[in-house]
Amino acid sequence: MPLLSVVSPVFNENECLEALYGRLTSALASITPSYEIVLVDDGSNDNSWDMIQALAARDPRVRGVRFSRNFGHHLSIAAGLDHCDGDWVVVMDSDLQDPPEAIPELYRKAREGYDVVLARRQERQHAWPKRILSRMFCAVFGYLTDTEYDSQVGVFRIMSRRVVETLRQMREADHFFPGMADWVGFSRSSVPVKHGARYAGQTKYPLRKQIPLALNSILSFSEKPLKFVVYVGLLTATVSFLGGVYIVVRAAIRGYAVMGWASETSAIFLMGGVTVFTIGVVGLYIGRIFRQVQGRPLYVVAERTASSKGAAGSTG
Repeated sequence: MPLLSVVSPVFNENECLEALYGRLTSALASITPSYEIVLVDDGSNDNSWDMIQALAARDPRVRGVRFSRNFGHHLSIAAGLDHCDGDWVVVMDSDLQDPPEAIPELYRKAREGYDVVLARRQERQHAWPKRILSRMFCAVFGYLTDTEYDSQVGVFRIMSRRVVETLRQMREADHFFPGMADWVGFSRSSVPVKHGARYAGQTKYPLRKQIPLALNSILSFSEKPLKFVVYVGLLTATVSFLGGVYIVVRAAIRGYAVMGWASETSAIFLMGGVTVFTIGVVGLYIGRIFRQVQGRPLYVVAERTASSKGAAGSTG
């Protein structure tokens, strides 16, 4: 059983894998010779899997898992946690914006008695629109889930075996790894880590993917949106009732009601919009319940390297 495992999702990162392997082996060797590197190919359409196989053939400490299709970044992390055996597990992205050289510092901090040590990114290399959206998401996510979600923290961290075993039990159809890792608790700390530039290639999370992920993550961890639509409904009903009282009183005093199609049409559209919005929010939660009760596996494994446990074609 290795002392350290590194779990890293891979999606079209063939230009980064050789450098990732070299920097990881150098960093891990400074801690212990007992380690493994688990690379999860999330349905790449370049030659990432061929490179993972080549690395595994060269070094049996490299273990590769290939999905049958693209299942997503966070389910790739879940698969990596399912396939790793280390006493301590490092989760990091494969584009080298998470520097492998920080792993020894994460491990040293964890050995002080912490189950989780987070890497707080300093001097983030993301473009300013992405940084602003990240802060907005963290603020909304923190408010809706009643947690303190740090925008400087991503997936890069080290976790003890008992944290990993707890995360393995969480078979939610909609995975959001940072939120789930925070939810399990345990003692934690953080260390500052300089955020690196992407080694090669383009980001795999453009804006069109970030917004659905943010919405999905919020719905996974909070029922406040349902409470919000209840409040909106109560507010709308109250305003409508007061408006009706005003019309009756005005008619009683002055002898006529307020005339005009504009106010009536506006009220109809307002109520219609509120109704559709409310049904939509409820529908999103029902859709999530539907996916969960289907009981489908989180991911489907098409192939593994020889150094990885399990049989090709099994599911998670």
